Amino acid sequence: MAVNLQDVVNMAEGLTDDQKAELVVWLLDRIKTHELTAQERQAIFDSMTVDLGPVLPSYSDQREDWYDDAH
Repeated sequence: MAVNLQDVVNMAEGLTDDQKAELVVWLLDRIKTHELTAQERQAIFDSMTVDLGPVLPSYSDQREDWYDDAH
């Protein structure tokens, strides 16, 4: 019986939070047991990135706005 990735994703979404956590631990252990391809490494990296949304409008990356000194 062939199972495609979307089937796996749909099944994983039906798991409880505890089961999802166990699945993540299992997957991470599985990753450690074999050499990763570049594509697998990229997928792992992408899974660790988090979109925190836009930066606040008042944010400034200018040193003068962060430190009150003469630089």
